[in-house]
Amino acid sequence: MSEKVFDRITSAGLIGIKKVELKKTFGKNCDNILQKLIDEKQIFVEKKGVAYFVWTRDNYISYLSQNDPKCKIVLSVAMGKSHLEAKVKEYDNNIGDIVNKTSQQNVANQVSDFKVEFDRRLTESSTSIGWAPFSDIRKKICESKKISSENFYSMATELVERHREKYEVSSGGQEGIIMRGLVHGYVRNV
Repeated sequence: MSEKVFDRITSAGLIGIKKVELKKTFGKNCDNILQKLIDEKQIFVEKKGVAYFVWTRDNYISYLSQNDPKCKIVLSVAMGKSHLEAKVKEYDNNIGDIVNKTSQQNVANQVSDFKVEFDRRLTESSTSIGWAPFSDIRKKICESKKISSENFYSMATELVERHREKYEVSSGGQEGIIMRGLVHGYVRNV
């Protein structure tokens, strides 16, 4: 019986239901059931004008937050703090995502810029049969991009390994990229 009463109160929503209507529907035993639900803090009863209205706990809080100016302020302060914390965490996560995406884009742009520059310098430095010493390409790129020799050879190794179908390397020379345990000092486009 108390479940039916509680279900009827729940179905009334934010408007609430008059206590008189519950008594008409469920009889005189309704007072005992309502008192039990009040003691369990499942419902709230409030006098509006000459009638008593009954709400479930959640519906009563929603009702107050919409109709009572004092309650609106208190709830906005209480909820505002947790809402603010949630927003700060959300912005923090968004900023972290943006930083990660930006750094990934920067790395991708650097690799793309390096490839364009490498191809240009390879074409400039090539002999009549297409081979160019890595040392000549390194000097030009390190000077124009202001990068170290180690950084150049690291990026060149990655570029050649990633695009094996485009570049051919040859062992020999004083400096170059190391592949399969050998120094490859010459490169050409395939």
